[in-house]
Amino acid sequence: MNIERWSLVFKLCMITALLRLCFPMMTEDLFDQQILAFPTWEWSLLSLTSFIPALLARNPAQWEDLNDHIVILAGGMLFYLVYGLGGAIFAGKLILWVAAAAGSIGLLALSLVYLKGRAVVR
Repeated sequence: MNIERWSLVFKLCMITALLRLCFPMMTEDLFDQQILAFPTWEWSLLSLTSFIPALLARNPAQWEDLNDHIVILAGGMLFYLVYGLGGAIFAGKLILWVAAAAGSIGLLALSLVYLKGRAVVR
């Protein structure tokens, strides 16, 4: 399992999710009407890639590989969590609970990997 490859997949999915988030606002500006709705199921699907790199890091060498991408991974997971919670609570979109769960699981896994890495260093 290659951490670098899964980190790249996560980054591409994050870029896709951000573009998909911007499309409704862009279509409203360009065409004076909102053609696309805000993302729901696709956001949840893309958020599932967030915790895979953290779960794959099993030994200290992989923890160091993951440490190179930890800021981007944590930021993306936090963004998935915030959008998922906001959409699930305020818009009533139940499918966005998947994105919120994926973001929180990813942040938990990253914190556990970080704690394991610090314990090995000491």
